[in-house]
Amino acid sequence: MAKYNLEPSESILIQSTGVLCEGGGLMPGYTDELILTNMNIIHVSKGMFGNTKRVQKYPLNQVKIINGEAQAIMGKSTNGTPDLQIYFVNGQVAFKFQSSGKKEIVKYVNEISKVLTGNESSRKSTANQFAIPGAEMVAETLKDTVNVFKGTFGIKSKSKAADEPVRVTKKCIGCMSPLTGTKGQSIRCRYCDTDQIL
Repeated sequence: MAKYNLEPSESILIQSTGVLCEGGGLMPGYTDELILTNMNIIHVSKGMFGNTKRVQKYPLNQVKIINGEAQAIMGKSTNGTPDLQIYFVNGQVAFKFQSSGKKEIVKYVNEISKVLTGNESSRKSTANQFAIPGAEMVAETLKDTVNVFKGTFGIKSKSKAADEPVRVTKKCIGCMSPLTGTKGQSIRCRYCDTDQIL
């Protein structure tokens, strides 16, 4: 890790190596370091041989906060890989991580949010940003279709949902009026007093 002189009331929250600052030169590589403190984001730009080229300090109090959310998010870079995007009052910066990218990004997003708002980020997008649109609906539909086939062929589901009572509507065998209740329930028709099982 590069040497960085902390302020008297500053402490390091997260440190990462193998970082790439987007737009960082002609031949960018995952050689940089990123340090998050309770006061600043420090980007240590390194050369090909590990020498420190530049130390850039971004004050956390300059990160935009909109609707109670710190504007540090997991986004997508131009090549589609996840990156950490931080929006400041006067600009923005994006970082990519060589290993465990999404995990690392979520850590930074949550820590920045905790410092600035007191809470972890409530954005669902940090976890689901890269899901295919509509995939959740398709998964639910497939699950329901499989359950219908299982029910049709008498295959019992091992889930607790199968143990829950099933609501049914049938016609009374005596007067043909509608009856509702749970499957297997013994019920008396309120019109003709005929007892039957749903």
